[in-house]
Amino acid sequence: MLDLSKITAGERLLGDAYWSDFDDHFWRIGTEGFWKLERLQHFQEPGDDSWVAFSRGNWQEAMALLDQRREALTQHYSKMRAHGFETWRIRVVQEPLSDYMRWELQLLRLRHELGGHTRVIDAGDLAEYETGQVLPELVTLGDDVMYELLYNDDGLQEGGIRYSQPDQVASARDLIQELYSMGEDIAQYAARHPALAARRQP
Repeated sequence: MLDLSKITAGERLLGDAYWSDFDDHFWRIGTEGFWKLERLQHFQEPGDDSWVAFSRGNWQEAMALLDQRREALTQHYSKMRAHGFETWRIRVVQEPLSDYMRWELQLLRLRHELGGHTRVIDAGDLAEYETGQVLPELVTLGDDVMYELLYNDDGLQEGGIRYSQPDQVASARDLIQELYSMGEDIAQYAARHPALAARRQP
């Protein structure tokens, strides 16, 4: 299993340096695709208009703004397929779901519907993977790079640590794929979770 404590060759990228590096690699992903592990249960996303509405307590507006994103997301996933790759992510959840998690799962369900691939796994199923500390947030872009994402105490992303050694990238992808294989399709999860199926005010 991937042990980030033994990896010392990563490069810490913050702010614009991270986003520029990420963008440079994203459209060159290739057939291995985009794989992401999301573990934390709360984030701040001030650049997302729906999140901003949610953070103000306006759930109805937040859901309406997500619905307005359908066309743009459809085109985004179509562009990815034209470039020869797709996205897969495994989302760790803890119940009872926080209000933030209920919002994010609505966004991930929309992405899943329009072309992304998302599964959900309960935090209780990670015991053998989390010995002493929770798993980090991880993203792999094809065979080229893996990022350990960095967040401040308030859940705002600060950047990421980039690793580019092929064996490290492969190990991270193997871990995410293993967890993905254990997860439940997000549409099925939402269908059996009344709070998500109804999309009602939290």
